[in-house]
Amino acid sequence: MTSPGYVILDPDPALRPMPDVVWRPELIDYEHHDAYRGLSAAADPRTRLKAGAVFAAGMAKLLLKRAIRYEMIPYDLRADRSVAGRLRFAGAALRNMTAGSMRKRHAASTAVRDGAPLDQHGVMVISVPADRVERLEQVSAPQFETLAARRGKSNGQRRFEESRGQASRIAAADLFAEIETLLTESGVMAASNAYLGRTARLIDVNPQINDVTDSFWRDIFPDRDAGDLPATAYCHRDASGGDLKAIIYLSDVGERNGPFSYVLGSNRMRISRLDDLICEANDSNGLGATDPEARKLFAALPARLRQKGAFGNDLTPDSGIGADIHAGLWAIQAKKGSIVLFDTKGIHRGGMVVDGERRVITCVIG
Repeated sequence: MTSPGYVILDPDPALRPMPDVVWRPELIDYEHHDAYRGLSAAADPRTRLKAGAVFAAGMAKLLLKRAIRYEMIPYDLRADRSVAGRLRFAGAALRNMTAGSMRKRHAASTAVRDGAPLDQHGVMVISVPADRVERLEQVSAPQFETLAARRGKSNGQRRFEESRGQASRIAAADLFAEIETLLTESGVMAASNAYLGRTARLIDVNPQINDVTDSFWRDIFPDRDAGDLPATAYCHRDASGGDLKAIIYLSDVGERNGPFSYVLGSNRMRISRLDDLICEANDSNGLGATDPEARKLFAALPARLRQKGAFGNDLTPDSGIGADIHAGLWAIQAKKGSIVLFDTKGIHRGGMVVDGERRVITCVIG
């Protein structure tokens, strides 16, 4: 239930939600993909051993993170390297390990509650009253000033991590309080609770600035003449525990200002737990990248392990799922103050800015 002044926005009716899709390891034929063809056959035993070691180490780290529900541990505990801080981190990890199911609702369920856009589409968008937006701008200004100074000047090769900050609940208590009020009044927390099947909470707050100098979404196969970007470029599923994020627009976002995009209905894609972990592991260990070395090692893995959450760059124009993604991809153009709540395990991509600047606050809800 949203408070007066907040309005839920509907997606473009011309979009076609993704049909029920079952993820398969052979979704992309890497043996015949132009950027990967021949790499598997050419891999020598040393390369295969190295690829296997990278994968195994990444999977071991990932399993530990999933066991302690790492994403559900707030930044202040993750970042505190003091002895006391490490003890508090260990305590939070142990509590998470013994807390029981953190997500009762299975994302691949086809059950949809009437009038629940998050169930139906995997994403919902809410506009915020102007006075609330003004207050949020005021309390977030110091965070954006710090981030802008850190970004500095770019040579056109800025990575994603350089565009995002990390707010501390201790140092920025007023910002966390303002966002929690906003998420409650807008109905975001109520929708999150219903979707996750438990009481959700605000975990992390990440201010983010993107402009035309960011290159992370354009750097596809840097050693090749990539030509035009594929329609599914930068589309991915998050390598995370599978909870929710809320993106708050703090600038007007049009077609060229980096609208966040989400494939309607992709939250209901059916994928086995093992395949999901394989995708997460390769995204986390670097083998999901598209530079020459990453592709060489990725191709040296056994076929069963050649899976990525960041698969959009590898889809070819003749791919069936590529056509489904393109048909259901909602590029969310909205005014400053709009909130985009989404399931991170649905297919989405961040803002691809080709003109101007985009400012957002990304919130992790778990």
